[in-house]
Amino acid sequence: MPSSQRRAIPIARILRFHWRVAWRYPGLVMGCLLATPLTVLVDTILPPLIVSDVLNRLSIGHYQRNQLWTSFSTNLIAYAVVVVLGWIVTWRIVDYLLWRLEGRVQRDLAQRCFGHLIGQSADFHANTFGGALVSQTTKLTGSYIRIADTTVLQLLPLVCVLGSIVAIMAVKAALFAVILALFSVVYVVIAAVVSHPVRRIGAEHAATESTQTGHLADAIANVMAVKSFARERYEQQRFAEATERTQDSLLRLSGAHMRQMAWFGGMTSLISIGAFAVATDGVVSGGAEVGTMFLIVNYTISAVQQLFKFSSSGLRTYNRAFGDAADMIEVLERESDVRDPTEPERSRIGAGEVRFEDVTFRHAGSRDNLFDGLNLRIEPGERVGLVGHSGAGKTSFTRLLLRLSDLDGGRILLDGQDISRITQADLRAAIAYVPQELLLFHRSISDNIAYGRLDADQADIELASTQANVTEFVTTLPDGFDTLVGERGIKLSGGQRQRIAIARAMLKDAPILLLDEATSALDSGSEVLIQDALWTLMEGRTTIVIAHRLSTIQRMDRIIVLDQGRIVEMGGHSELLDNPDGVYASFWAHQSGGFLEGALLH
Repeated sequence: MPSSQRRAIPIARILRFHWRVAWRYPGLVMGCLLATPLTVLVDTILPPLIVSDVLNRLSIGHYQRNQLWTSFSTNLIAYAVVVVLGWIVTWRIVDYLLWRLEGRVQRDLAQRCFGHLIGQSADFHANTFGGALVSQTTKLTGSYIRIADTTVLQLLPLVCVLGSIVAIMAVKAALFAVILALFSVVYVVIAAVVSHPVRRIGAEHAATESTQTGHLADAIANVMAVKSFARERYEQQRFAEATERTQDSLLRLSGAHMRQMAWFGGMTSLISIGAFAVATDGVVSGGAEVGTMFLIVNYTISAVQQLFKFSSSGLRTYNRAFGDAADMIEVLERESDVRDPTEPERSRIGAGEVRFEDVTFRHAGSRDNLFDGLNLRIEPGERVGLVGHSGAGKTSFTRLLLRLSDLDGGRILLDGQDISRITQADLRAAIAYVPQELLLFHRSISDNIAYGRLDADQADIELASTQANVTEFVTTLPDGFDTLVGERGIKLSGGQRQRIAIARAMLKDAPILLLDEATSALDSGSEVLIQDALWTLMEGRTTIVIAHRLSTIQRMDRIIVLDQGRIVEMGGHSELLDNPDGVYASFWAHQSGGFLEGALLH
């Protein structure tokens, strides 16, 4: 379902999620819940009661000017105390507690989102806009702030005001108390009904905003492709379409809000008119005191102000916050496709033996298996090359070995240990991986190399750099190893990025080495320099090399030829060439400049 057409998830589910996060700080939560009613009492309820008592006494007694202070000093002092408490003390306490709570929860949510997202499977990220995830994370943390503010500063005061007024007026003016109670119930019911379409449209609007952000991030991340193909106008048109959808949803949301406010405005007008009529009738008929009339009018104004404030801004804020939170909450409640065992075994990987036993695997959405009962054993320290047509299963082989995807059947063992029985961190700690698509952070060259071993010192980094021929170009840079490489390493050439990735693998010093086209971006001169370093790195390590450049693998102990997920040939370079009708011999005959020709590969 397109993001813009997703259904809003239940409000209770969103509130339950936020409550569980906030309840990690029960002292702050309870402080907010207790301080707010106290604040409402001294700020909204008590002052009119004090004034009402003064008015009633004035209406039935005759006081000289010099008697006012002695007669009403208690009322004046009480009024001053509650005003000071309300404005200077209690509201400041609520603000302080709320700020402390919101700051901690916002931090926890950001950390939880980050941890969950980087823990998701590679397939999840391959099918999700990175920019949309960033947007949804920001919206989720913001939604908590809005929900907490609206609950503590608007909803809770509204409930306290209405409850207190009904309780007090039940004693002083029962008819008004009944009318206000019934009105409040009707108001809540109508508010729930008219708010439903607003919340639904709000969720759609939040989804279109996330999609718009995703388009923006996608285009910026691939700006060199945009420029090299002169597709600026095309990308601008795509982004314009996304912004139009966002604008359309915003207009529909505004229309829904206007219809909602028309209902609320009419209802609050009715209760204001009704309260004034009841108060006036009570005084005229002699059934109510002047102070009681004052209470009815004053409390009605307070109730109407709270109701209108909540219905005009509070509900709108809630609807926006619920829409903003929905997408990321669904992501957070979704378990990763690849999960660690509940009781993981301790890793015993050391020598580096690799075994595929009856491995079955198919891509998501595919009806046919790519691997169907694949069996393969790679000896500890053996150097193996994988070749095959595009789509033969070479990359899937590496993904399964790294457990970036899970099997549909069979098992993979490293040194006799099922990789699904250990944590993903322990598994990947035993494998140094150099991918075809190089993974560099917008950090310094030193930081990128040290990613292979975080406790490495500068001497270790420089040694690996020398072995991988990184030092050659680093010494020409003004900032040397402190040079920032740009987003995804865009400031460096493909060959330079590849050498950094190789240096990172060298620094990691893992028992299993996995090279996916590790020299494809090197020129001939650089390849000669790096090959010796790679062979040194391979010594004593189980090495699996995927290559289209056959010169890279002809010195391997064994070459495995894959075709549609099946092993069709296996042996040494010379042995495979002895079969002129074989697939490998055909590859060798058709290679061009050391590479397999594209037509043959595809």
